[in-house]
Amino acid sequence: MTEKQFEQSEYVISRWWLSLIVGLMCISLGIIVLAYPVSSYYTFAIWMGLAIFISGLMGLVQSFTSKSIVVRRGWQILASVLDIIIGVILLSNMFLSAMVLPLLLGFWLLYRGSALLAQTSDMRSYDKQGTGWMIFYSIILIILGFAIILAPLTFGAETVVLFIATGFLAYGISMISLAIRLWRVHRFAKAQVGKQ
Repeated sequence: MTEKQFEQSEYVISRWWLSLIVGLMCISLGIIVLAYPVSSYYTFAIWMGLAIFISGLMGLVQSFTSKSIVVRRGWQILASVLDIIIGVILLSNMFLSAMVLPLLLGFWLLYRGSALLAQTSDMRSYDKQGTGWMIFYSIILIILGFAIILAPLTFGAETVVLFIATGFLAYGISMISLAIRLWRVHRFAKAQVGKQ
């Protein structure tokens, strides 16, 4: 690994502890959902609407203040305005929020599982140890994502809540596993640069 490559990846790799924090938070959320399923479900619905609304506001700020060509301002503004509208609708209609929550969480788990699978394949070039567990958790997240999306059509609300809790637990474990791998890659990269 050259020093330039090290510098480019060092920013992400050196922040391995962020993945650890996210993992611990998701495991905590999974336990809370298992302990208090009904109140957790409606609380998530409120937070989801608030998060989408805030995401829209932040997107507008980013699009109006960014001079980067990476941020496509037209699309960013459109997506941000849609986020704000969806956030307001979800915050003003709890029934709709509760109905949409499984779909959003299901698609989120599908996305996170796919992203983790792609990240694992990148990490294999640096650290061969333990990537099998990350692949396993990626597949679990993808399966849970599909199960949550399909569950309202075939199962009751209790099963959906159980899938959501299991999804948070699996995602939390996978993020802790990722943090450990990033920490190892960080050490490996520093050793490689030190040899040159």
